Amino acid sequence: KAIFLTIGAHQSLRLGIEGEDSAGVIDGATFLREVNLGLKPRLGNKVAVIGGGNVAIDAARTAVRLGAKEVAILYRRSRQQMPADPEEVEQALQEKIEFSYLTAPTAIKGTDGRLEVTCVRMELGEPDESGRRRPVPVEGSKFKLECDLAVIAVGAGANPLLTRSTEGLALNKWGYIIADPETGKTSRKGVWAGGDIVTGSATVILAMGAGRVASDSIHKYLTL
Repeated sequence: KAIFLTIGAHQSLRLGIEGEDSAGVIDGATFLREVNLGLKPRLGNKVAVIGGGNVAIDAARTAVRLGAKEVAILYRRSRQQMPADPEEVEQALQEKIEFSYLTAPTAIKGTDGRLEVTCVRMELGEPDESGRRRPVPVEGSKFKLECDLAVIAVGAGANPLLTRSTEGLALNKWGYIIADPETGKTSRKGVWAGGDIVTGSATVILAMGAGRVASDSIHKYLTL
């Protein structure tokens, strides 16, 4: 009689560049999941992690622990704009992880079992809709780097499989479920939602709070 949707937002975002489906390229969430399941991804000697959030930092530090000799993080903005926890960044630096700021990959090519990543240097321009200065390419700054594994960790979004196939379930423009923050109720009767599928990537604490709010609302719905 009541359904609570807590399916998270684990759909890895893509760079939208040529070659990101090449062998040796993996998304950050999948990489970390495989490691936690006891699988051992083929690292080689050099790993490039693309992104600036906590998943990117986790992936880079995990690669170090798995034995990669060189690990570099490529981030298209400056360190001050990096969304990752500053403490995590400091610990990554202590572990000799290289940070290449204002660097954006534009293509990936597999060559003889290795990857060639074409990058361009960036500079900060005018603020975008988030209030952060928008990174723009520096003309003539293209360069290439080689690695054995590329981990793409540029964020995650809502998996549309359930949400877009469910009639009467209102979504926002990013594909997240619209739910009343006071109750967790969605636009469909008898259906509640909470956690990252409503807020986007957030914290465990917020997701737990959403569960408590929804459970109170569902209890009232079923008993009153």
